[in-house]
Amino acid sequence: MSLSSSAPRRKAQPTRSPRASLLSTAFATLLTTLCLSSLPATAMSAHAADAEPATSTQSAPEIVAQQAEVGVNGDSADSAASAPVASQEAVEATAGAAEQAKNGAEPAADAPPAASDEQNADGDSKGAANDATKDAATAEQPLTQFKVMLDWYTNPGHAPLVLAQELGLFKKHGLDVELIAPADPSVPPKLAAAERVDIAISYQPQLHLQIDQGLPLVRIGTLVATPLNVVVVRADSDIQSVADLKGKRVGYSVGGVEEVLLSTMLQHSGLTLDDITLINVNFSLTPSLLTRKVDAVTGAFRNFELAQMAQEGVKGRAFYIEEEGVPTYDELIFVANSDSYERKQAQYAGFLAAVGEATAWIINHPDQGWEMFRDSDPALDTELNKEAWYATLPRFALRPAALDAGRYRDFEDFLFERGMIKKRQSLSHLAVDVNAP
Repeated sequence: MSLSSSAPRRKAQPTRSPRASLLSTAFATLLTTLCLSSLPATAMSAHAADAEPATSTQSAPEIVAQQAEVGVNGDSADSAASAPVASQEAVEATAGAAEQAKNGAEPAADAPPAASDEQNADGDSKGAANDATKDAATAEQPLTQFKVMLDWYTNPGHAPLVLAQELGLFKKHGLDVELIAPADPSVPPKLAAAERVDIAISYQPQLHLQIDQGLPLVRIGTLVATPLNVVVVRADSDIQSVADLKGKRVGYSVGGVEEVLLSTMLQHSGLTLDDITLINVNFSLTPSLLTRKVDAVTGAFRNFELAQMAQEGVKGRAFYIEEEGVPTYDELIFVANSDSYERKQAQYAGFLAAVGEATAWIINHPDQGWEMFRDSDPALDTELNKEAWYATLPRFALRPAALDAGRYRDFEDFLFERGMIKKRQSLSHLAVDVNAP
C-alpha cells in the first residue's frame, strides 16, 4: 500500500552484528519478549497514542460528501481526498506495529500492516458501507432547476409528470422540476419561446401555426400521442353521423385550427361550414350541450366531456376527427426554445426519460397510480378526474422522446393546403428526437 508524503514512515531496523552468537540472539529475543509482555496495557496504549499522528475529526460520510462537493466545484478531488485517507492508513500501520511488538514478532520490511481480528471480521461490511456512502454522495449532487409550464390546470392528462415528481424520477435524472399551471392557456408556448420556462406543454396543431408565425419553438417530446379532440352530440339527439349536422348549431371555444378541423370533417361527409351555424360558447362546451343551447360542440376532449356529461345523467356520442378525414397528430406535446436546444439537450433527454418511466409505471399500476395522483393535491380528488384518469391512460405516449416524422410532415402539408400557414417548414424546424446522435 502506498502512502502519501504526509504519512509517517517506519524507521529502518538496525542491522544485527555478524559476530553475535546464536545463544546471545536467543537470550536477547527472550528478554525482549518478557519485557514487552510485562508492560501494562495502558502503557502500551499510551505508547501507541503517542506514536499516532494527528487525524481528521471528520466522519467517513462527511469526508466523502466533501470530496463530492470539491469535485463538483471543479477543484482537485484527489488532493482533497488524500489527506484523511493517508491518516487512517497511518493509524492502522501504527496499531499493527504495536500489536506485533506486543506479541514478540517483527513484521517483514515489505509486508503490509497486519489487521486486527475485528478489522478482518468487519472488512466486508465496512467496504459495503463505504460503497453506500459514495452512492449517497453521488445522489446528493446538485440538481438542475427546471421549469415546466402545463397547458392548463393540473388534470389526468398530466399524470406522467405528476407521478414522475412523486416517484422521484426527475431527481433520479438530475432535475429539480417545478410544474407550473398557467392562468392563460395561450401563454405557455410564448414563455417557452422566450426561455422564461424550460419546457411548455402545447398542441401539435398549434405548434405548426406558431412556428409559421416566427416563434422559435421546436417539439422535443410527446405526452399524449393521439388526438383528443372530438365533435360531441347528445346520444338522445337525431344526429347519428357528421352528415346529420346539416342545419344544426355547433358550439366552439377557439377559432383557427378548430375551425379547419371541423371544416375537414364536414367536407369528408359532403358538407361545408355554410351548412351549419357556428356559435362561440367560449369554454362552456358541456353546459351548452346539456342545456341544448347548441346541438353539437367541437373541440371537446374525448377523455373529459363524455365523462362530464355522464355525471349529469346525459349520455354523449363522439365523432373522432381522425376517422373523419383529419390526419392523426399528437395532441399534447413538449415544446422548447429552438435556439437553446443544443445547450439543453441533455436535460431534455433526462426529463423525457423520467416521463417515460413514469408512464410505464402508471400503465402497470393504474389503480395505485390514480391514488398517488389524487393524493398529490386534494383538489384532484373528484369523480370526474377519476373517470378521466382511466379514459386517458391508453392515450399516453409510451416513448415520449420518439418522433413520428410522418405525422409532422403530413400535418404541415394539411395546414399548408388549407391556407393556414404561409410556407412549409422542414421537419428539423418542427420537431426533433432528443436521443438522436
